[in-house]
Amino acid sequence: MRRAAILMLAAMIAPASADEPPRAPEPSLDSRLRDLESMNRAILERLDRSERERRAADERYRTLEEKYDDLRRRLADGEAEGIPTGPPGEAVDEAPGGFLDMPPLGNEAWHPARDDESGEGGGRNFDARGFFGDEGFGLSTWDDEYQLRFRILDQTDFKVFSPGDQRPASSGLYIPRVRVYFEGRLTRLFDYEVSIQRSVEGVWDLLDGNVDINIDPRFRLRFGRMLVPYSYDWYDHLEQYFITPERSLFPLNFGLSRSAGLLAHGRLFDERLQYAVGGYGGHLAGLADENTTRDAVAYVNFKPFLQTERFPLLRDLNLGVSGYLGAQAIPQHPLPLRTSLQSSENDEAARRATSIFLEFNEDAYLSGPHEAGAAHLAWYVGGMSFEAEWQTSRDRYTRAGIPFRLFSIPVTGSHFTLAYFITGERVRDRSRVDPLRPFDPTRNSWGPGAVELFARFSDLQLGEEVFRAGLADRERWTRGMGMTDVGLNWYLTSYLKIYLDWQRSYYDTPVELDPGRRSGVNDLFWIRGQLYY
Repeated sequence: MRRAAILMLAAMIAPASADEPPRAPEPSLDSRLRDLESMNRAILERLDRSERERRAADERYRTLEEKYDDLRRRLADGEAEGIPTGPPGEAVDEAPGGFLDMPPLGNEAWHPARDDESGEGGGRNFDARGFFGDEGFGLSTWDDEYQLRFRILDQTDFKVFSPGDQRPASSGLYIPRVRVYFEGRLTRLFDYEVSIQRSVEGVWDLLDGNVDINIDPRFRLRFGRMLVPYSYDWYDHLEQYFITPERSLFPLNFGLSRSAGLLAHGRLFDERLQYAVGGYGGHLAGLADENTTRDAVAYVNFKPFLQTERFPLLRDLNLGVSGYLGAQAIPQHPLPLRTSLQSSENDEAARRATSIFLEFNEDAYLSGPHEAGAAHLAWYVGGMSFEAEWQTSRDRYTRAGIPFRLFSIPVTGSHFTLAYFITGERVRDRSRVDPLRPFDPTRNSWGPGAVELFARFSDLQLGEEVFRAGLADRERWTRGMGMTDVGLNWYLTSYLKIYLDWQRSYYDTPVELDPGRRSGVNDLFWIRGQLYY
């Protein structure tokens, strides 16, 4: 009986066990902890492996970077050929000379040189990089053997003359210079420059066009049309770097124009001595060189303390002389003597843009031998610039009615110029200025820019012979004058500059500023805006 009851109870329980499977036992706390520790170890091992891989990648990158720098140095020194100095399609932070590099142009794989794919042979194709920096915008091969740089100079003047009723001088807006420069190199041996200019006359013409052969820093040769190395005020720094808007009186009126010639130049004695000597066509006015003889021109600038540390304040002291000797073979009518404009023509636009203090008679011509000399001193220290120069020349003139008689006219001039940056910038010469705190709101830069105060006195004296020989009318003009310029330069950025200048002219004898009225003094209030990069 008891056995039957047990069997019946088992039969009742069995179906329920079939419908609901037995539950697994709950894991213990120790088992959970062991699983968690195993998971943590796996995560740590993965992190450690990732860190080792990252360090290995960094080491490979540093090795490649060292090889890249070494290869670039070797290419610059001429130790290797045909090897790229940078990976294609990647920008390099900075190139030699401070240029900001851009990726190479084009989508093809980079190669330093290859045969012309046209199949004609003899040509070479080079991928290029773009850059923008101290030397303008341009293109260059990766080894810098071939370069083409572009620069722009744009100057706009607003002039107010006092008295305001002068004739022909007239207050208003003028464009003294717009220039486009194309510069570069064809291998490291040859530099070239081609530039065109539109001046106040409104005519575009060739400014410079020359090739410089870089034989050695101590001896270089240049041929073509170029700046003539006479007078520190002319040769040392270009118009875009002037302290005052224009040159002083003597070089403004008696400086040699740009001319075609052959020049030997270089730097000696650890760059303390700069020299330039050459032969030139020697024309004095006009765009075309019509002179058939040659002028011999020489220039020397000495920086005696450049390489010494005993006198750091005198490191950028410049002393030098310059001069020329030649002849004007083709008689040429001289330009009027002006106070505030450098011009190679005597058209109406040039006459309106400046006061005139001596105009030669219609029958006066430059002809025969001429010579000139100059001595200069320039000193740059901290934020101060000081420049002084004394100049002299002797030109021969003739008159149409008496063509075989020459009149020798001596001329002397000088200038003293002082400038100082009140915003803290320091200078070592007259070149590009980088404001410590530029004014460029588009880049959230609200600094004052760089502010430079300046003052200059210049004078010019012609010999009494200019009147005694009947070359000019003493009743209308003067043979001597002095001039002061006082103002400031505001450099908003490295590329934008504004001149503010008050110029006063003092005439030894009153001049005819407008028909029927003479004056012994006149003023010019002058604003110039300049873009140069």
